[in-house]
Amino acid sequence: MMTLRLNPLLTLLAAAMISYSLPAAAMTMLRSNDTLILYGKVEADDTQRFRRNLSGGEVRNVVLTESPGGDLGAAYGIAQLIKGRKINTAVQGNCFSSCAIMFMAGTERRMLDSKNLARTRLGFHGPHNKETREVSTEAIPKLREWLLKATDGKFPEELLDQAMYIKKASDMMLFYYPGADKKKGNIRFCTEGTLANPRKCETIEGHDIISVGILTTAELLKVEDLEPQAAAPASKEAEGETK
Repeated sequence: MMTLRLNPLLTLLAAAMISYSLPAAAMTMLRSNDTLILYGKVEADDTQRFRRNLSGGEVRNVVLTESPGGDLGAAYGIAQLIKGRKINTAVQGNCFSSCAIMFMAGTERRMLDSKNLARTRLGFHGPHNKETREVSTEAIPKLREWLLKATDGKFPEELLDQAMYIKKASDMMLFYYPGADKKKGNIRFCTEGTLANPRKCETIEGHDIISVGILTTAELLKVEDLEPQAAAPASKEAEGETK
């Protein structure tokens, strides 16, 4: 486990944004104070790796960035740890499939403030076999129910069904911050071949990432807010009591 000071976090996130265009590697987990930064592909052993990172001290925030998803079992395992410890989650850049499942386990769920907020998006779709790429219809009910519970029932079922009951493994429903991309809608359903060019995807009106319960607040999270607050100096009265 590598420990970073908070200032390099901006550099790390920028590097992760660039790395998304490269072949997906195993998920990287880095600690910055009481924040864990996760990016890359989710692998089967990542639940144990995440648990070991938690043993290094209190974790208040998990920042997810530039992950194409990956192993569904590991995503559920990490999500359970995040939920059980009441950790907040934040996202910058792409967070698809299994990554989005982990994000949804956060007590508070926000997007990081960014000059290019239009490049931050959460992608949800039905489970599929990672080897054959066949849609795993038998695994859909569990994920569907999990997302309904995570959003306190706010995720409209017709919208959720469109995201879950896909025809191709690469079909995906994308959620953007409202107004981040003024030329296209906040929710888009992309079929195979259009994910690389989301402006060709179907725009879905009438909902946004907040109304469906994916984000718990519209307030953007600033990177500097991830820095632990210094303890306030003791008052003179308190000092006198301890003498």
